[in-house]
Amino acid sequence: MATPAIVAAGHIHLILSHSTDDFYLEIPISVVQSNSVRPIKYLRFLGWCIIGILGTVKSDREGVDIVNTALLQDRGTYFYVYDASDDDAALQYAVDLDVIKARSHISASDSSIRARDAAFKDSLLQRDASCIFTSKPPLFCEGAHIIPFHKGDEWFDLIVKNRPAPDENVSTLTTVDDTRNGMLLDSNAHIVADSRHVVVLKTPNAVLGVDDIPPRHNRALDDDIKYPDEQRYTLQWLHGTAKEQAVVPNNSDATFRKYTRILKPSPMLLHYNYGAAAVKWWGHGASSYLGISNRPTMPRPSVPVPAATGPIRTKRTAAQLDASILKRATGNTGVSGSGPRESEVARDEGVMDPDEIVMFFWSQNPAALERRKREAEDRKREEEERASRMKQWRESVIAV
Repeated sequence: MATPAIVAAGHIHLILSHSTDDFYLEIPISVVQSNSVRPIKYLRFLGWCIIGILGTVKSDREGVDIVNTALLQDRGTYFYVYDASDDDAALQYAVDLDVIKARSHISASDSSIRARDAAFKDSLLQRDASCIFTSKPPLFCEGAHIIPFHKGDEWFDLIVKNRPAPDENVSTLTTVDDTRNGMLLDSNAHIVADSRHVVVLKTPNAVLGVDDIPPRHNRALDDDIKYPDEQRYTLQWLHGTAKEQAVVPNNSDATFRKYTRILKPSPMLLHYNYGAAAVKWWGHGASSYLGISNRPTMPRPSVPVPAATGPIRTKRTAAQLDASILKRATGNTGVSGSGPRESEVARDEGVMDPDEIVMFFWSQNPAALERRKREAEDRKREEEERASRMKQWRESVIAV
């Protein structure tokens, strides 16, 4: 049995792997306290964002649920416990990481990209009016994507199809440039959002209510914007110094233009992004836990998926993919999926980033597993029928 990891002072461990201690978050207690008034519920929220299945928090897997009002114990170890089959069975229909990692290679100087950026900002202006967290005027703002632009529409489509959204209609959410995948942010807020130092917590959600997080940082509002009624879109820092947080205050709530019917940022995408950021800053052992060696029966796409803007894509073999995962098996995942575009393009595609880790877990939810099982059965039936027709044709040729 593996030796339990030592928990640093001022931190807790949240074990996320299903039946082992291989994958966990090491979370600063101060961050939990800054972002929620009910720390145990906050841990449940993190587990739900990353794994994709609602669960409970326990002090050991077989124990009783910890009550929501409990305080965190310094250097404590907690388990996110959820209903799922064993780890081997969970991998049986796991999403193809080569497909997940497919991304667009975009030149930051491409005029078509600049035009697309301008159109995206214009569409967000109709809903957001100004920076939704600081109220800076549009001149100083940029259109920021929740799911990074560089992933492309095909990658974006995979996220949407593999994440349950029972309270949200995502059937028309098909492109990274949908306003539901964007926010109007001033340059400072955009920088820290792209690097995932900050993320947006939408409440209420399946775990947290609006009163489970601290009161918002108030600011003067212009006459044409307001806070949403009975819901919050709250900017929260996961990693940053006090001086950095002073530039964009923690627990700032988003405002939107009055009287607009344009849909607000997608809760499902925001939850996904929150989980990816948590994996980036606090995750340990994710690459090892998600190893996909020796899976020859894993479904593969029959036709390559075109990317958003004419990409150049290099297909990696299964061995190359395994090597890239094993390379990071002993360390923190620590790679952002959402930096400036030039750095996004230059980044090594052999590295599994937090987007891919979270996408993998969300793809393990029962609905996604059942759908892929049916797809695999359909493919097998088609192959058998094709083989049968080929056999009949050969026999008819021989008979002639």
